[in-house]
Amino acid sequence: MKGLLRDERGATLVEFALVTPVLILVLLACLDFARALNAYVTVASASREGARYATVHPAADSDAIRAYLATRVSPLDPATLTVALVYTPTSDERWTATAPAPGTIRVDVAYQWTAASWVVGSFFAAASGSPTFAASSSMEAIR
Repeated sequence: MKGLLRDERGATLVEFALVTPVLILVLLACLDFARALNAYVTVASASREGARYATVHPAADSDAIRAYLATRVSPLDPATLTVALVYTPTSDERWTATAPAPGTIRVDVAYQWTAASWVVGSFFAAASGSPTFAASSSMEAIR
């Protein structure tokens, strides 16, 4: 019996079996956080591109900007992308109908993100209530 108590064969296999699930969970969480960061950066870039598109195309509305951005947000699902366009004209009596006043165009972009793992999903849900990434960009334009 004393020989069995001192025998350490198989101890490494047991330790590996205990550590492997934790390592896999950490790896999945890192990959999911990378996906979340990619989604946030893509949404921020989309808001800047949408604001620029709205200044270059003065007749564009929210639907036209959303259609334009749908081709630019390739890793994300364009169906869950929300785009809002707000134009605030300058209120100055010096501007007339023949010389339109400059104003500010703001494009708000929001994206409903879903996590691949429950660990990261519960982290984002606990922090903000819902995993939605939003960004806003403003540019001056004449309409």
